Amino acid sequence: MRALTFLTPDTKRGGLRLIGLMVAVASVIVPAFPLGPAAAHPWTPMAVLWAAYGWASEVEDTERVNAIRGARAPLTLAALGLLQDQLAGGPLGLFMLLYLGAYLIGWIAARAMRSPNIWSLWAGFIAMCVGLCGVAALVAPWALGGAYKLAPFAQACAVTAALFPFVRPLYMETSTV
Repeated sequence: MRALTFLTPDTKRGGLRLIGLMVAVASVIVPAFPLGPAAAHPWTPMAVLWAAYGWASEVEDTERVNAIRGARAPLTLAALGLLQDQLAGGPLGLFMLLYLGAYLIGWIAARAMRSPNIWSLWAGFIAMCVGLCGVAALVAPWALGGAYKLAPFAQACAVTAALFPFVRPLYMETSTV
């Protein structure tokens, strides 16, 4: 039986999902602390992208009907985006738009890459990261003006994509199709 959504009472998946959520929250909070270049973007992976792709790939048709259950993942991603905007001192809503865009692109990519093997899932995640860089190239110059550079965001996406196979069990069921 497939897991319904993140943070379900399913004890088999619930523990991994909780760890995945904590990693995503940590990836938003840690870069705000003065811990040096090792904890700063672009070298710190954006675990929220792992969560967005994993949650989008497991959306059931029944969840879209049930508004509360279907809205948990997008609302969590929006809250994490607003938290990151607040901690980074950037314009409110930029990362919220990016994370919700990642969820939408991830939903499309997960439907296109329907095979449960790791190569297909990884290709879908990489496609989501590439699409998200396109969204960032459109939205960030408007939000940040002349201070915007795509290279650091693209590097963070590349680091995040490279680590995806290792963290996938935290965000996706093993038999996700």
